[in-house]
Amino acid sequence: MKRTHLNLALLVAVGGLGAAAYFGQKKEEPVVPLTALAADALTRIAVEHPGQPKLLLEKQGGEWKLLEPVKADTDPFEVSALTSLATLTAKRKLPLAEVKLPELGLQPPAYRITLNDVALDFGGIEQIEARRYILSGGAVALVDDPPSAALDADYSDLVAKALVPEKAEIAKIELPTGVSVVRGADGKSWVAAPLQADISIDAAQKLANAWKDARAMWMAAEPLAGSQGQAVKVTLQDGRVLRFVIAERDPQLVIANPELKVRYTLSKVLDSELFELHKAATAPPAGVPKLPRPSDLPS
Repeated sequence: MKRTHLNLALLVAVGGLGAAAYFGQKKEEPVVPLTALAADALTRIAVEHPGQPKLLLEKQGGEWKLLEPVKADTDPFEVSALTSLATLTAKRKLPLAEVKLPELGLQPPAYRITLNDVALDFGGIEQIEARRYILSGGAVALVDDPPSAALDADYSDLVAKALVPEKAEIAKIELPTGVSVVRGADGKSWVAAPLQADISIDAAQKLANAWKDARAMWMAAEPLAGSQGQAVKVTLQDGRVLRFVIAERDPQLVIANPELKVRYTLSKVLDSELFELHKAATAPPAGVPKLPRPSDLPS
């Protein structure tokens, strides 16, 4: 009886190995590129959602610029979600004769993204493997659904998160308090205007650096009504003027750019760094003894 059980176990094991070998030899369907484009060959990208303004990006001097619906520098990480579409792989391609476009959400498509001159029409989601239908080049491709944040109609996601353009130099910052920070004639030093004796020597420099380095944690579209709040004016050395409005200060700092119609949400800790000129130490408050200077001590 034991020998019978042993033989049966061996038979099951051999059968299992055979099945494993069979299925191991079964190859996955070959993947093919969605387009024949290379990501670094892209020079123009258009994003079109029904009933929404067209988003147009163009590569200029090796950098992507947003041209429509506003002109702005872009965030490289967000733009990469668009450029990576060129090298997206299709898990399957279906000839048009074998599908019904309305059933796949492709007639009409949900939206269209055009890479150079190659149009990609985005349809619905296939239910079994949650893959996206994309119509391009006379066939319907099934692809892993790309991240949607940079592909939607909200262009604010694509705008650069820096308050001041990366390669620009600041000439003057006019604060809501009526005090300005101005670059000195030497092109390196900074001063407060009007001059104030109680402002520390490096306070103006620190504030200018804070504006140059400030980055938003995330972006959002400006409400249609526009922001109300204290205004800040930043003049660049090339003559451009950037106008901002302090929209919110709690729970995070929110600064609006009315021209670009976007809002920058920044860490609250930047509030004092961007808007306060820290004063130098002054005489101690009344009732606090003044410490003697070394020169006052007897030798």
